[in-house]
Amino acid sequence: MIRYVVGMALALAAAGQANGLELSIWSDPLTRYFHVTYPVPDGAPDEVLVRCAWSPAGADTWRPARVMPLISETALRLVPTETWTEWESSGLVRERRATGLERTVVFNPYPEAQIAGRVDVDFRVTIHAPDETVLAAFTTRLQADHTDVVYVEDWSQVFQQNDLTVDADDPDEQQWLWRTGMESGYGVSLGNALYGDSGKTEAMPQLSYPLDLKGWYAVYAHVPGVIQLRLTGDERDDMLSSRRGEEVLWRWVKMDRQNLVIKQSYNYQGCVPAMIDYVKFVPLTEAQRAALDAPYSAPHDKYIAAYWEPYSYAFSDNVQDTLWHREYLTAYPEARVDLVDMQIGRFGMKVVYESRLTENLYHSTIGDPIGDVAQPLTDNVGRMQQFTNTLDTSVRHAQELGVQLHANFGASNCYPGTPLQGQFSKDHPEWMRGSALRFEVPEVREHALSLYRESLEIGAKGLSIDFCRYPETIDVPETANTFLKDLRALAEEFGVARGAHVPILVRFPAHGVRLSENFDYATWAREGWVDYLCPSNIQGRHHHFDVTPYLAAVAHTKSTVLPCIDALSWGPPLPGPFLWRAAQLYETGVTGLYIYQADARVLGTPNDRRTMRLLGSSEAVKAWWAEDARLRSARSKGIYITPPEQVEGYHGWHRLRVWTEGVAMGTVEYYLDGALVDTDAGPPYVLGTEEYESDGILPAGDHKLRIRAKDGDGWLEQVFQVGSAG
Repeated sequence: MIRYVVGMALALAAAGQANGLELSIWSDPLTRYFHVTYPVPDGAPDEVLVRCAWSPAGADTWRPARVMPLISETALRLVPTETWTEWESSGLVRERRATGLERTVVFNPYPEAQIAGRVDVDFRVTIHAPDETVLAAFTTRLQADHTDVVYVEDWSQVFQQNDLTVDADDPDEQQWLWRTGMESGYGVSLGNALYGDSGKTEAMPQLSYPLDLKGWYAVYAHVPGVIQLRLTGDERDDMLSSRRGEEVLWRWVKMDRQNLVIKQSYNYQGCVPAMIDYVKFVPLTEAQRAALDAPYSAPHDKYIAAYWEPYSYAFSDNVQDTLWHREYLTAYPEARVDLVDMQIGRFGMKVVYESRLTENLYHSTIGDPIGDVAQPLTDNVGRMQQFTNTLDTSVRHAQELGVQLHANFGASNCYPGTPLQGQFSKDHPEWMRGSALRFEVPEVREHALSLYRESLEIGAKGLSIDFCRYPETIDVPETANTFLKDLRALAEEFGVARGAHVPILVRFPAHGVRLSENFDYATWAREGWVDYLCPSNIQGRHHHFDVTPYLAAVAHTKSTVLPCIDALSWGPPLPGPFLWRAAQLYETGVTGLYIYQADARVLGTPNDRRTMRLLGSSEAVKAWWAEDARLRSARSKGIYITPPEQVEGYHGWHRLRVWTEGVAMGTVEYYLDGALVDTDAGPPYVLGTEEYESDGILPAGDHKLRIRAKDGDGWLEQVFQVGSAG
């Protein structure tokens, strides 16, 4: 790490003297970005405009610098696109309540300010009042030698020359297009990018790019569109996308004898148009590699159970062979997950495993809303069942990968009137309550037990049932008790035959969640029917329920509490609020966690998977927060909110969550259309409560939401325009 100080402050006639003030420059050895720290003059207004520009050294030809303020990964994920555009396109950063403080801008010199791997530019920081009065200005010279960094920019060098067309107006559908000479509006670095669009049916052929690197590298990608990447030694692709045009840290890896493989992505409609700008390889020293590995080398002292739903991923993929299951499962041990809870069906619907007792989902099906599409349709899930054994192959692969795998059923959702509905529920509508089977009916329980028996015969090592998402199946506590007692007897039967205990996991509504009163978890633990109790939330509500009643229930029993943290986007944002909840739960002494829809994070972005890797260690989570505390005062102050789940705005089942940046975690106030509607003394920061009573805190329509965070003897304030669907 290189730190140096320069004192080249400009004296401005319009703003008085800035002499004597200094810039501090740090060159990040991993990203190869410059961190330029500057002083904000005493007496500056609550908001100042910081304009950054660069020029070739001595040329005095200034242009906006691609910068961002020094902020956390959490803030970066939540920053609005229009703010990011100001940073990237205009070199403009808005600093709040920074008078007398040092602030930092992060400058990426590539590609404009980096010629043949070297940087030699003048860099200018000008601080303006809101009326554009210049308060101070600084200039310095930035120099660096980045010739050791390898950029894969020229995609015309792939092995598969016959699969590539250069600058064609109408390329063949099965050929990738290498476009050059593009204008800056396309968001590509040197005016070049690789595109692949085969239409919806047949994917483009994979491409591979020859490399001859040795040793460890940090690998970044700039992907204005969507692409899947892997190295030739990998089992699994990673889908990458630069949502706003930022470089993405893909991984750090030993590159000996590896080449780069490029693949077109797939979704429920078919093949997705692909685009990639460049991939950057930064060599690592042993010390740098050790620093990157350090957060993940802490003792693994927490047991992590993580949900996996092949249905959802097959919905958006082209499954043709059983190794598809292994490819996805490899991400779970990488995320340090101990138990993979794999859903294979919901009682009353067609199942997504190789059953011979009920119908398989072999053909077309519908899914949850995706953007503007209310009821997406696909044949992908049927294709998975036509070509693979979902449960059998997953059990075998999980065992090879060293993770426990449970066969999970949703308690019941029959999806009446859709292609998902099974014949059992069609034949017996009188055994249904709404869209759920009624477990008080003996025949329903027998049907469910028969499918669990079949899953054990196939080889499942453990069993799971989800009562939380589907609580309507239970009418009174005794119904669930009767079923779980019988399920334990079934598990014991197989446990004796195998000479190994068959564990049972139950996800059920936490206190306050709909129908939670129907689930007698204390009896389950006392009687030894359930090994893992997973009290859980639903949608945006009840994420921070009190875990102490469940810990009391399992005291002096063999049962374990694994409280749920919801990894879907309506839950606590990653990494900050997500890890805050983990730290809060670890302080209570829980043995571990259950991460619902963990596949959204384990199989999501590489950054998400790295956050998941921290959960297995209480020490790693604590260290993350210690680092946040160390850096918090140096970061630019800001308030960030979670976006709505649906295009029409926030819904009652959603919650608007807040992350404060650069200030201590203290009081936050919420003013809706001018009226104070809520106050939080500390995190978690959420508009309203997580109870049902706050479903209407945002009435239908458009609103002005002013959020204030206590900042020393004053307040950090920001105003947001929010829309609600009511």
